[in-house]
Amino acid sequence: MTVAEQTREGAGSLLAHRPFMLVFASRTASAAATAGTWVVLPLYAYSVTESAALAGLVSAMNVIPYILFGVVAGVVVDRAAPRRFLVAMEAANAVVLLAVPVLAGAHALSAVALCAFGFATATVFVWFDVASAAFVPAVVGKTRVFQANGHLWAASTLVTAVAGPGGFFLLAHLGVGGTFAVLAAFSALSAGLLSAVRVSEPERGRSRPERRPVAELAEGFRFIAGQPTVRLLTLVGIGSGLSAGAVYGLIVVFADRALSLGTEDYRISWIIAGSSAGALLASLAAPRLRGLPPVGVVAALLTLEAGLMAGYALTTGWIAALVAIFLWNLAHTTLMIFSISARQVIAPSEMQGRVNAAGRTLVWGCVPLGSAACGLLAETTGIRGALLVFLLPAVASLVLTGFALAGRRHEVAL
Repeated sequence: MTVAEQTREGAGSLLAHRPFMLVFASRTASAAATAGTWVVLPLYAYSVTESAALAGLVSAMNVIPYILFGVVAGVVVDRAAPRRFLVAMEAANAVVLLAVPVLAGAHALSAVALCAFGFATATVFVWFDVASAAFVPAVVGKTRVFQANGHLWAASTLVTAVAGPGGFFLLAHLGVGGTFAVLAAFSALSAGLLSAVRVSEPERGRSRPERRPVAELAEGFRFIAGQPTVRLLTLVGIGSGLSAGAVYGLIVVFADRALSLGTEDYRISWIIAGSSAGALLASLAAPRLRGLPPVGVVAALLTLEAGLMAGYALTTGWIAALVAIFLWNLAHTTLMIFSISARQVIAPSEMQGRVNAAGRTLVWGCVPLGSAACGLLAETTGIRGALLVFLLPAVASLVLTGFALAGRRHEVAL
């Protein structure tokens, strides 16, 4: 069945489109395995060693692989069939996760092993994430990418929101071995669901095996640099990611030092929940922006994001902070979903992996950088001052978008 036929067949809701629903169910199961791993590994590391440094190192392993392998993964995915690649990655992740109960049973789950497992499963996630971004347009057609990403982001947000309490529950009742056996089952389920998807996939770089990977990588970067809208979205993502990292990474610090809430105060969890609720609502809002001029949409969302981040930094009460971070993350996540979807629509099918991997790598790498740098700055300027300083990257992105808006040279139909 061709993409055009699939699009006509599912002209109503994507929820009635069988190939997409299989992808949706797979991504939900995959998100459960990934988010659960990201929560449980540092939690378990800290519980057995009481080392904050080790817990932080294990957490860092979630991000480092994307920075190292994201762009390379884009080249490989563009040479492969995304569906088969996705199935292989989920199967590989299940094997990695099953190794944890094996070592736990042998009493050989050392600190080095924890870091290694964190790095391995995060590395698999990089390749899965890049291939998934390339596969979605093949499943739903480019005209429905915004709608599809909205559904997928909503599912991931909900799963991530329950990953924390779910991880605590599993670890307390099943131990580390049983917990990772459950997480491995989610990855295996994801692989099984993906193997049942039947769609026509375009021929990719496999038709040009004589081309070197470096040449294909350079081609992807030339496309990003030469396509005005994609270039703008990439630059905007860098600035917005730096600012977002400052907010995401220091919620507890802000609540403690600026709002005078103790680190064990339950109201901090409400502020975090408010941020998650904003991301969930963004998954519903972003698809409705399809068809609007992209530069105008980006300018409006950046204006809201910058203003709300300033408002959050200046709040003095926890309820005001909750409202501010809810609205801020609504604007920020809407911008992220819109940018991802726009890149998928604009990029040629044979370059989906490279273009999306480059954009996601840059933004993903900027978030922890923003968190770390803002945390260091907060020790000298105070948390409010540090957040206001890290408002500047988002403002710089807004200024850049303003120039593009004035020139009106970046408009494309989405």
